[in-house]
Order: sequence, then structure tokens, then C-alpha cells
Amino acid sequence: MTDITSTRDMPPSGRHPSDLLEPIHHYSDRAARTWLYSSVFWLMFVTLVGLTIATELIAPNIFAGIPYLVFSRIRPIHVNGVIFAWLSMMYFGGAFYVLPRLLGLREMWGESLAVWMAWAWNLTMAAGFAGLSMGYTQGREYTELIWPVDVAVVVVLLINIYIILMTVLARRIRPLYVTVWWSVASPIWLAADYFIVNVMWRPGTLLGNGIPGARLSGALEDPLADGMLNWWGNHNLFGLWLTPMMVGLMYYFVPKITRTPLYSHTLSLVSFWGIAFFYTGVGHHHLLQAPIPGWLKTFATVNSIMLLVPVFAFVGNIWLTMRGNWDKFFVNIPLRFMLTGFLFYFLVNVQGSFMAVPAFNKMIHFTNFIVAHAHLALLGAFTFFGMGLIEYMVPQMARRPVYSRKISEWTYWLLLTGFFGFFWVLTIASFLQDESWARGEPEVNVLAMIRPQYIGRAIFGALIVFSTFTLAWNVVATVFSDTSAGTRRAFRRAVALEPGE
Repeated sequence: MTDITSTRDMPPSGRHPSDLLEPIHHYSDRAARTWLYSSVFWLMFVTLVGLTIATELIAPNIFAGIPYLVFSRIRPIHVNGVIFAWLSMMYFGGAFYVLPRLLGLREMWGESLAVWMAWAWNLTMAAGFAGLSMGYTQGREYTELIWPVDVAVVVVLLINIYIILMTVLARRIRPLYVTVWWSVASPIWLAADYFIVNVMWRPGTLLGNGIPGARLSGALEDPLADGMLNWWGNHNLFGLWLTPMMVGLMYYFVPKITRTPLYSHTLSLVSFWGIAFFYTGVGHHHLLQAPIPGWLKTFATVNSIMLLVPVFAFVGNIWLTMRGNWDKFFVNIPLRFMLTGFLFYFLVNVQGSFMAVPAFNKMIHFTNFIVAHAHLALLGAFTFFGMGLIEYMVPQMARRPVYSRKISEWTYWLLLTGFFGFFWVLTIASFLQDESWARGEPEVNVLAMIRPQYIGRAIFGALIVFSTFTLAWNVVATVFSDTSAGTRRAFRRAVALEPGE
């Protein structure tokens, strides 16, 4: 089956140019496999670190005497690991899988180089996390990785961008499907954002504040200006990398799995340009309670609300593509993962727009509502989608059925149960915090009040960790066992049980 594209805005013949090419039945996928399998390892790692953090919030001294496990060191490992190790490697794996299929090629240009870049990224992440565990940090949220690690990240990003651009230039299919737009633009946006938000033109010193006269690596001299830059760039990690890659890959996988043309190519372009235009201005809604210029607060609030335009364009496009196909939600597990992430993506954007309203922002500022909202995006939307992408791509690349559908079902329900519980206990904790602070309760009393919610957070977090291990188990078993033989045996048994004519 050739790749499905939109039936709208097509050439007069109604046929996509890819239909004129002979289908390629064997793709290399070496780069996609390396990036994707690495992402599965990091998914297990970062969720285990997250569970460790949740445990420390219940029993702060549980790891007393082990400096490598103190909260202030492992929390940045968890945050950076989720964004750059798990999600970024999963997205590059997805891009290296779909681009040859959309461009009429057998493999990426520089496939071997892309494999080497995967190993370089793995080593960079390992070095960055080792440094954080030893206390080497920039001390800025989401940008804690030290300058030498930042340099390695940007180098790999630039090489990946070059590989993608050369692949597009070498294409056999001339029109560019919208997924290709996202796959080209998003890494470029990420590289630019990463360089700017890490203030990489001011490397400072590797040793940090402990040395007389030393300054923190990667920070502006004016703390307020640095805070504004920090949250501009941090939100763009979501808006110009994590979100666009999910949207672009959804535009490929949903039509592919359902065998239904994308409803509208025009709506896909509205979502592309809308996100590119509006998302860059929303980051400062995290600083509405800070002494930043009033016009900047207004700009962030307006852009946060206007962002609903491309969000509704994307949601409407996928929803209309799924018309007559919703039964597949219940029978196709990879599609179920992806559409669950799609629904959570819609909710997190609606929630984000409400959070940008000053009156509501004042209520939830500094509460666990922010933590719940971040996990609604990173876990509810992007991780659900990523696990669905893995459930789909691994059998395709291994060219054999998934090892166990039951394990896939367990993975889905463990993750869904864990996430729902995690999200709601933190949301309840945030309302308790706001109400208590409004009465003037001291923080020490509030922490004792929300302790049951923190216990629930750890319990539901354990379910999330279990789901990542069941996913990894299924991936490894699919790759290293002959699942095709098992399918054939099951088919023969079923045929033997059929009554004769």
C-alpha cells in the first residue's frame, strides 16, 4: 500500500505523485531502529528516576547520605531525560522511519551517519546525566545540562538537520506531504531554541559557583532578563519541537493505520503556520506573577488563547479523518495509544489557555497544578503517542507480528490508570494548596495536608513505571523471537478446530 495523503488540494487527476512510483517493499530503517530502541531504554530510565523523586517527596531522608540521589540532582535528570533522551530520540526515530516512505526512497541520505548520531546522542545524554548527578549544573530550569554537553547536543542536531535536508533534496516524490514540513522545520526550530535558551555564547566555567570569580554557565547577567529568556525558550521546547513532531507524525500514522485519506491538506497547513506563528509568544504566561513588562504579559495571554486556532485545526482534521473509523480505536492498539495522546493533547492546550488568564493563573501559581499540567503534556499527550508509535513501528521494522497483544493491552491500561491517578491526585493537591494559602496557612502545615496525595502520586507513578517495562519486554520479544512462526501455528490450530464442510 502506498502512503496515504489528502484527497483535497491534489493534482487534477486526483492521484498523488507517489502512486506513479513502484512501491518499495524493503526499507533499511537502520537509523530509525537505533534511535527508537534507544528511546525505549531511556523511557524506562526516566520513569524510574521519576518514581525515585516521588518517593523522596514522601520520605525526604530515604536516600540520606547518597549525594547522587538527592532531589536537587535527580529532578533535572528526570526533566531533561524525558524531553531530550526519551521523547527526542523517539521523534527522530519516527522521522527517520516516515521520511523515506514519503519521499520514495529506500533509506535516509547518510543512513550510517544517522546511526552514529544516535550513539553520539546516547553518549551525550549519559554524560549530561552523570554530570548532573555529581552536581554540575547551569542551575536554570530545563537547561541544567552544562555547556560542553550543550555543544554536543547542538552538533548532533545540526548533523541530523543536514541528513534530513539532503534526504528531502534526493526525493523521488516531488510534492511534500505536510509530515515532511514538520520533520524539516521542527529540528531547525529546536536547534535554534536550544542555542538561544542555553545562552551558549556565554560558556562561563565548567566548575560553576564553587570557584572564586566564576559565574554560572549559560545565563544572562540580568537575573530578570535571564528568567524571561529562560521561560521563552522552555515553552518553545514544547511548542516548536515536542508539539510539531507529534502533530506531523499523527498526520502520517492515523491515515496510514486507518487506510483513510487525511481529511484536509489545507487544515494541516493552518495548524503548521498557526503553531509557528502563535506558539513562540506564549512562554511568558508562566511569569504573569513576576515583575516583567505588562505588555509582555498581555502578549503572552493573547497568544496563549490564539493558539487554540491551530489546535482546533489539527484536532478537527484528525477527528474528521477518523469518521467511520472509530471502531479501530478499540481493536488497533497502536492507534488507541496515539488517539489517547491526541485527546490529551487537546485537553492540555485548552487547560493551558485557561492558565494564561491572569485571575486563574494567580490561583494555581506555584501549586501542583503546574506539575499536573506538565505531565498532561509530557506523559498524557507525548508519551502516549510515543508508545503507540513504538507499538506500530517495531513490528513493521522487524517484519513480524508483535510478540504479545495481551502485553500491549496491559501496557495501555497500566499507563492509562497510572496517568489518570497521577494527574488527579496532583490536581486535588493544587486546590488544597491554593485554598490553604488563601487562608494564610504556613507552608509546613500545607505539606502535611497534601501528604496523602503525594503517596498516591508514588503509587500511580509505580504503575507508569510498570507500563514502560512491559512495553520494553514486548519490544525485545518481538525483535528477538520468531513471532511469525507462532502466528502460523495459531492459525493452523484454529483451522484444525473448524468443522468440516
